[in-house]
Amino acid sequence: MSHTQVNAEDLSSLVDQPPVRPMTVLVVDDTLIGRATVSALVRRLGYRCIEASDGAAALQAFRSVRPDIVLMDVVMPGMDGLQATRELRRLCAGTWLPILLLSARSDDEDMIAGLEAGADDYLSKPIRRAILAAKLAACARQLALQADMNNYRAEQEAEIEFARGVIERQVKGKAVADSRVRFSVIPTTLFSGDIVAVSRSHSGALYALLADATGHGLAAAISVLPVLQVFFGMAAKNLSLGLMAGEINRHLMSSLPVGRFVAASIVRLGDGFGELWVGGTPEVLWLDKQGVVKERFASANLPLGIDADDPVNVPPRHFRWTPGDQLVLYSDGLLEAQSPGGEAFGSPRLEAVLKDALPTQRHDAVRKALDMHLDGASAHDDVSLMVINLE
Repeated sequence: MSHTQVNAEDLSSLVDQPPVRPMTVLVVDDTLIGRATVSALVRRLGYRCIEASDGAAALQAFRSVRPDIVLMDVVMPGMDGLQATRELRRLCAGTWLPILLLSARSDDEDMIAGLEAGADDYLSKPIRRAILAAKLAACARQLALQADMNNYRAEQEAEIEFARGVIERQVKGKAVADSRVRFSVIPTTLFSGDIVAVSRSHSGALYALLADATGHGLAAAISVLPVLQVFFGMAAKNLSLGLMAGEINRHLMSSLPVGRFVAASIVRLGDGFGELWVGGTPEVLWLDKQGVVKERFASANLPLGIDADDPVNVPPRHFRWTPGDQLVLYSDGLLEAQSPGGEAFGSPRLEAVLKDALPTQRHDAVRKALDMHLDGASAHDDVSLMVINLE
């Protein structure tokens, strides 16, 4: 087997290829000879070059020119290279600026101090052309990769914003405002797998929906779109909740993959009577004027999108209310929201807050109690809440 030897000049010829777009290198050195020597090497390697005579001048050059790479001498009067490196890191927070320290010292303590100050690499003086070429080429490759990642991220963010707009139009496009209903959704990401919607039939019946898709984020948000389409369409026709739940289930079974489903609470309110269907969500609370729980409507059905043969195992519940009563619907994200100490918000806390608050303030009281419970932390799942006045 033959062996091929590569000397320093061969290595230099391999790495001396300038980037497609000449990058700008800031050379910082307090000595004219040192600056001129390094700058000449940089230019011969095909890069643009600007110079600064000390740390303060380097910061000024960075603000005005925004170089791609910095070659920073360590020992300088006034602001030295380590101080200047720390300041540059502060100025370019959120973006990567390659900083290579240049020093005649090469012991471990000096190298560690430089890296701890925020430098990316360390070059010993006198600077060798082949080593400098290799270091700059490596920085250029990483910067190009970062640029690609930034472009990809920008494209993803644009697509996410488009998807969010489409989903919001689906949720809000056919929804109606009703003074009897207060609701809110707190997503854990840009997208929420929880949705709430309100509609009215042509005859005046009020329909309300709280749905919670498995997971959270974009996949969960897409999962609930078929629910909205059916809900608004069938509410307009004043159809029963049993038919509505069955039709939603059929759509979900045909559109969602195995393992994806949607828990839901659906309410229909007529003239003094109500109809309620619950599948997979926490129990719906029926409160009197004082906020005391009159009845808990527990889930009697499977979530939608699981069973194609028997989507409505138990018919909807019917009830008549006393004016001033309220219904409270919520997702399990509310009950499971944990404090920084790991304590769940829980049903007892929820019912205590509802009882202590005035009827017109119960929705906001729960939201305030949740904020206090989380104490600045984020809930691990989407949180939705709906309070309906029964008039």
